[in-house]
Amino acid sequence: MLGIDPGSRVTGWGVVELCGRDSRALAWGTLRLDAEAPIAERLEAIHAGVAELLGEHPVDAVGIEEAFVGRNVRSAIRLAEARAVCLLAARLARRDVHEVPPALVKKALTGHGRATKETVRESVMRALGWAEDDALPPFDAADALAIGACVLWRLQTPLALSPRGVGRRNRGHKRGGSRRWQASDLERLLDQKESS
Repeated sequence: MLGIDPGSRVTGWGVVELCGRDSRALAWGTLRLDAEAPIAERLEAIHAGVAELLGEHPVDAVGIEEAFVGRNVRSAIRLAEARAVCLLAARLARRDVHEVPPALVKKALTGHGRATKETVRESVMRALGWAEDDALPPFDAADALAIGACVLWRLQTPLALSPRGVGRRNRGHKRGGSRRWQASDLERLLDQKESS
């Protein structure tokens, strides 16, 4: 599973796999872009970087943070543009795409949807069995690992075997392999994690 935390200046990524009942990080990093470069050039670099990652790592699926609207409309537009090229790279590589709201990832890892970046990083390191002497991932990479781990755990639940797949599709229509998660999916995930 490749998790992606898109951004027009820094895009975090992390590859997560299951080992029995445990999950671990295989690789992680960031795509750092020149903030002074034109947006079209940065978007091209993000697309090329994600395509290269998909060529290097034999993952079946990509988890990506869902767009959210903040106070700054310009930032939201830039985030949407970065997400779009990540989604395009994943689909051109014929990978399934799972979109996850950031608050649900935070809640799955930390217990609440407004966790700080520090708390998310600490939680994902614990969840993925990080050794104390291992280097800390940058916050953007930690967020990507959190997204990847959350989607991977969700795919391993019995619900993943149902005909509806992961999450609920909007209005019951298939969206080209992309699945949007709902709050009910998180509730089931947390219930199953507690019972295991």
